[in-house]
Amino acid sequence: MRTLVLDNGSFAIKCGYAEDETSARTIPNSVTRTKRTKRMYVGDLIDSSTDLSGLYYRSPFERGYLVHWDVQLAVWDRVFSSDVLGCTPNETDLMLTEPIFNLHQIQRNMDEIVFEEYGFASLVRAPTARLVEAGARDLIYGDEGRDPECVLVVDAGHAFTHVVPYHMGRQIASGVRRVDVGGRLLTNYLKETVSFRYWDMMDETFIMSAVKEKCCFVSQDFKRDIEATRGCVGRRRGGNPLGLEYVLPDFSTSRQGFIQGSQPDDIVTDSQLLPLCNERFAIPEALFHPSDIGIEQAGIHQAVVRAVAACPAEMHAVLLANIIVVGGSACLPGLRQRLQSEVQAQVSHRVRVFAPQDPVHWAWQNGCALATQSRARSWQVSKAQYEEMGAHRTIVHFGSIS
Repeated sequence: MRTLVLDNGSFAIKCGYAEDETSARTIPNSVTRTKRTKRMYVGDLIDSSTDLSGLYYRSPFERGYLVHWDVQLAVWDRVFSSDVLGCTPNETDLMLTEPIFNLHQIQRNMDEIVFEEYGFASLVRAPTARLVEAGARDLIYGDEGRDPECVLVVDAGHAFTHVVPYHMGRQIASGVRRVDVGGRLLTNYLKETVSFRYWDMMDETFIMSAVKEKCCFVSQDFKRDIEATRGCVGRRRGGNPLGLEYVLPDFSTSRQGFIQGSQPDDIVTDSQLLPLCNERFAIPEALFHPSDIGIEQAGIHQAVVRAVAACPAEMHAVLLANIIVVGGSACLPGLRQRLQSEVQAQVSHRVRVFAPQDPVHWAWQNGCALATQSRARSWQVSKAQYEEMGAHRTIVHFGSIS
């Protein structure tokens, strides 16, 4: 019996078999419609299209929760098909992630679809943060072979950033905090800023997401960098070391574009160039100061401090020493260092922030490792048990492992 680990993110699905890490795939969790031809593409089928300008995305998620089941089923059908994973559900155990504090009705729908629609042999359903916590030992202590008593997970995802404290593998619900800033908001913020200053890119989500991933970083001293970029408009025009120019794609020789000078013999015209300077670090600054863009909430560093303060006092020092940051936004250069310095400035205990080498796939990798362990077997609900227990008791069971 094979185990399929499916990290069902709102931006992308990370999936593959626990017994074969070479089977790992990352599939866009959306149905995409092209602007010119009006064709619909499910999941990774968009990779076959050359009409990538002005793409319209329909996601299964709304405000971080799975509500559009028609879209999700279409993407899952694609994932399970012979063209992607070649999954036979009745011969496969499934490990599936869900959001923190997921609604019971969504959980009920998810369980019904997994067992009744697809007929998987068994299911483990857990929050992404729980899988991150399960792999904390290797990241924090390496080969010492001991589990950390407390772990604080910062999941900087597509829709939100969650801060989730754990003690001995148990979530401390009163300490969970959420910041309504994620990768999608940063991409939209970058689109608006660039459209106001340079080119109209409001319909170019695909391109601007690539620009964000390749060009943006988290400043370690925002005021210093803002002063350094005063009057800067790209590297070629202003000569500023923080400025650069991004070559927009033509969708024939380039699908996403690239930073000018990063590829040999790149010859471009001014009409293809997007100058970037303080946008590179001003956009990610919204993670630390959401009020700058009209979101009256604490930044992620303040959310960490408040999450720790909501936990018993004897846990504070250990939680602050065992912070793990994951998710797509954790790939931004400088985020780990900035988060550590900002939190350290507000507390007296020693602060350590860890980031895995691959923050996007870390939860999936831990799920694969966990699937081979005995405790994962105790988390499982088989199809026969589901039919005997019913949906309500299944929800209670999975709630006990979050």
